[in-house]
Amino acid sequence: MDDEQLADLHRFLAEYHRKLAKDAVLDVVQQYHSDLAQRLADEAALIPRRTAIAQRLRDGEQQKKNNLE
Repeated sequence: MDDEQLADLHRFLAEYHRKLAKDAVLDVVQQYHSDLAQRLADEAALIPRRTAIAQRLRDGEQQKKNNLE
């Protein structure tokens, strides 16, 4: 699964939980689904950034290896 697919999955789940929150009768259930939806949406936004950071770290490690050789 690539980053875009993973982000899309998180966005889909966020929307699903927003709908559950809207339909919930109990306040505690509504709050749970609202909070989960927000966390999933936040995570979707961070996926590309985390991937870029991980790639820079891998590139830096590879460069260190190459410099030692």
